[in-house]
Amino acid sequence: MGLLDRTDLVASYYTLTGAHLSLPPRHPLAARAEAAAAAGFTGLALAPAEASAGIAGVRAAVSGVGVPELEPLKGWDSGGHGDEGAVFVLADEFGSRQVTTIQLVEDVPADLLAERFAGLCERAAAHGLTVGFEPRANSPVSTPAQAAALVRASGAANAGIVLDAYHVHRAGVTLADLAPVADLVVSLQLNDMLAEPRPDPAEDALEFRLVPGEGAIDLPGWLAGLAGLGIDVPIAVEALSREHNARPLAEAAARAAEGARRALAAARELAHRPDRPTGHSAR
Repeated sequence: MGLLDRTDLVASYYTLTGAHLSLPPRHPLAARAEAAAAAGFTGLALAPAEASAGIAGVRAAVSGVGVPELEPLKGWDSGGHGDEGAVFVLADEFGSRQVTTIQLVEDVPADLLAERFAGLCERAAAHGLTVGFEPRANSPVSTPAQAAALVRASGAANAGIVLDAYHVHRAGVTLADLAPVADLVVSLQLNDMLAEPRPDPAEDALEFRLVPGEGAIDLPGWLAGLAGLGIDVPIAVEALSREHNARPLAEAAARAAEGARRALAAARELAHRPDRPTGHSAR
């Protein structure tokens, strides 16, 4: 067994909300959980905001669907605790394994940022959580190498890197670039991108992050390359696009899951080819 043989697949939080991430979900949580299960997802990620409905209500809504991941956790980089209270309540209730976080505040000295991140990780450890830091193209921490520097500087044993296919490729990161940080990768997010980015990077990332297989990324080659680096971590699908959000919920869930499954199947076939290329390009 390895990365390419995984059958567990998580629907990232924004994949099934049916709305831009700045807006409330268009679909109720119970409908999202039902659609995720019907599409073959083995888990559904939840955002801290879902806790506002009360844990009993969240538990009833997900109705047996696992909640292995929580996202996104914000606020720690400013020195506060942000959404941690809600995240920890959800983690304790569902036995979640990971919370994914990002850096939003710019110009924080590296030593102070590492100190704040270490504090977050220590608090998360008390709830059994791994903290996955997601580097994002065109952000303060845009590459896995930069994320690895933060994780290592923090000294936290329960921290690692989340590789989002869109952000990795938009940042021009190759498999050779990933090799030195492969041991820190804790999860993957599969998606796709336009061949040419939109003029506005935020619009490109938040409205044109496509379903796997519906864009320009060579996901089979990338996945086969990650497996070749020894990476074997949980996989989620994170699609944030206008077209995807407009789809009926059941169709959106089915297309997201099937896109990931097709990419994994093609990666398995590629990995077993005797004439498989051995280059290091992530494209």
